[in-house]
Amino acid sequence: MLSRTLSVPALGLRNQIRRLSIQVGLPASKENIDQVFKHDAIAIPAFNFKDNTPGVPNKLHEKKAWSKDEIDEKLKENCVFAWGPSDALRAACPTIVRGEGVWLYDNEDKKYLDWSSGAVCTNLGNSMPPDVKSAIEDQMATAPFVYGDLAVTEVRARLCSLLADISPANLNGFIFASGGAEANECAIRMARRKTGRYKILSRYRSYHGGTTSTLAMTGDPRTWATDTQITGFIKIPDPFPFSYSWGEDAETAATQALNALHEQILMEGPESIAAIFMESITGSNGWLLPHPAYMQGVRALCDEYGILMIADEVMCGFGRTGTLFGFQNFPGVVPDMFTFAKGVTGAFMPLSGVGMTDEIFDFYRTNAPAYGSTYSAHPLTVACGYAIVKHIIEKDIPGRVKSMESKLAHGLQQIVDKHVSAKQARVIGLAGGIDIGGLSGDSLMHMHQAHPAVGFLKKRLKEEGLITLVRGHHMHCTPPLIISEDEINTGVKILDECFGDLDVFLQNDS
Repeated sequence: MLSRTLSVPALGLRNQIRRLSIQVGLPASKENIDQVFKHDAIAIPAFNFKDNTPGVPNKLHEKKAWSKDEIDEKLKENCVFAWGPSDALRAACPTIVRGEGVWLYDNEDKKYLDWSSGAVCTNLGNSMPPDVKSAIEDQMATAPFVYGDLAVTEVRARLCSLLADISPANLNGFIFASGGAEANECAIRMARRKTGRYKILSRYRSYHGGTTSTLAMTGDPRTWATDTQITGFIKIPDPFPFSYSWGEDAETAATQALNALHEQILMEGPESIAAIFMESITGSNGWLLPHPAYMQGVRALCDEYGILMIADEVMCGFGRTGTLFGFQNFPGVVPDMFTFAKGVTGAFMPLSGVGMTDEIFDFYRTNAPAYGSTYSAHPLTVACGYAIVKHIIEKDIPGRVKSMESKLAHGLQQIVDKHVSAKQARVIGLAGGIDIGGLSGDSLMHMHQAHPAVGFLKKRLKEEGLITLVRGHHMHCTPPLIISEDEINTGVKILDECFGDLDVFLQNDS
């Protein structure tokens, strides 16, 4: 048994030094303190046996077609919806069986005008162009899948090359993912690794995706779900605040917003900021178009302090705003990176990606980007994307969108001029929407709040054969990019009738 005698000074009346014998190690006899920890007797809970054998498929799966009641029953029993209560969303959603152009048809053959292109993504409508279908089928018949870090395909080389050809300046490197949030997640990681910095600045009136990091980067109320979970994401003032104005005219407001951003960069510490990440044109939060001077100023601040400028093009890319990319609405502005999804395949297949400058691409030639996924550069989705991008260019979809801009803008302005419940409309290309107003002239409610009038409006639109996204007090007017003038007029006529009913609803409710 090991023991050690230690001298310890003690205070006493005569300042005498006492010598204490302290046990070190395992006990040797009953006279010493037993220092071995004695555990509590906490038993492992009893195992609750459950049958984990697979079930037997329902006989319904042998039927070629299900009845409406059968569909409704199984949706109620098994289907969880996103971004809202499942029961309410299930009751509101029609069951679609086919699509043609800008129209969708339910299982009772009622047709609906797809006024928001789904989630602002079915840019070429609800009928797949034959050349796109052939491209997917050809790829499916040859190499339907390879894992992108073990093998490559010709179509991957083709899409990367085509995107480099059509992207401005030196945006020549491309990496692929599946959804917009994934692309933004990838860009965040790449920016942080490239710069060695960790802060990401983004705007309050923004949406960047539903993963933890991209939702933290989001500024609208959906970000509240991540407020206590993640750090490194800093919000900057918008050039278009919700409750006040930066100035009487747009250029003055842009200058003031830039001054506030510059101050924040200095106070945060420029050397800690990896990127300023922003939608080129704010989409989900109301199609807000910054003044060109603001975006040019953001670019200049990024250049001055070595901060990467990243443009989120998930909603406005590939023709939605009348230009191929949203950032092309701002003369001379080229981001260091841009993210894309939705329109790159017209939502026919899930594909997204990140485009980057040669400087960033060169860094990742010898460094791993800290991102990857099983379906990155999936051959089928890449084949779809390649065919869609060629289709967009050959048919000059951005030019067509620009020609339709005035038609949509004129129609929406008629709604605003006529109805108190339509506060304001904004349109760029075929990206637009209406802010739903109250009798006071202000917005009906804040973006995170619910209001019975919104439910009433959505119900009336559905009854009249129009479905569209409504978030908070903003209704999207973002139809497929193939919509005709007559179809725009049809949509505006339905809006006119439904906003008229909403006027009455608000007056009766006051």
